[in-house]
Amino acid sequence: MTRIPIKAILWGIAVALFLRFGLEPTGWLFYQASFALNVDALYLGYQGFRGGYYLLQQGALLTPVSIVAGMVVALLVQWRLSRKEKS
Repeated sequence: MTRIPIKAILWGIAVALFLRFGLEPTGWLFYQASFALNVDALYLGYQGFRGGYYLLQQGALLTPVSIVAGMVVALLVQWRLSRKEKS
């Protein structure tokens, strides 16, 4: 009987949702933290997350890239779990 890979599916969904809905808020979190904590290195995190969101948003690639990335993560998690079971 084939087991449903719930753990892999959940990881894939989490990554897809983060890429789709979490990039911009995470960027703003880094932005606020860089000024509140007065740590300039956190501003680089803001630039990275906002830049990634902007690039994906420009070509209307945000949703397809999020779905594909989630599927890739789910497959990698399932592959890793199947290797653990064999050893």
